[in-house]
Amino acid sequence: MSRDKTLRHVARELIRQPDLLFSMIIFLGFLVLCSLQVVVRFVLTLPLTWTEELTSALVIWMTFLGIIAVQRRDSQIRVELLDSILPPVPLAIIYGLFDIAVLACLVAIVAGGWTTLEETAYQRTPALGIPLNVLIAVTPMAAAAMAVFVVRNAVRRLRRALGGGT
Repeated sequence: MSRDKTLRHVARELIRQPDLLFSMIIFLGFLVLCSLQVVVRFVLTLPLTWTEELTSALVIWMTFLGIIAVQRRDSQIRVELLDSILPPVPLAIIYGLFDIAVLACLVAIVAGGWTTLEETAYQRTPALGIPLNVLIAVTPMAAAAMAVFVVRNAVRRLRRALGGGT
């Protein structure tokens, strides 16, 4: 019975966190493609040209999905010295300034990504012929999702600092 509860819990978490679900699927595809590439190239001595291109695309998407997951959890790497030195309100103000800087960068990434999508609308990858937009689209999409989480996390930190809970 506990195994059923565990499986339901895992399924519920994956549905709640689609970025992790897609990252896991992409990682599985990456492992299968890399294994196929090794076997075909070194055992059968028939290198495939498309597997490297597709694994590169999968790594790009998996990286950006991972960045979204980190931002959603507000668990990016940071020096926590300020947390132990400053009282909650000044700390929230400093983190708020950091959040504003991050938001400015994310807005620039979304704008630049959109421009890049327009400029590469008719380009395709050499081996598979995948539209380049499919690979590039993850950049502005991830930046937009991250911006939502930056705002949400900033509001949570400010509420905590002002004594309003989470």
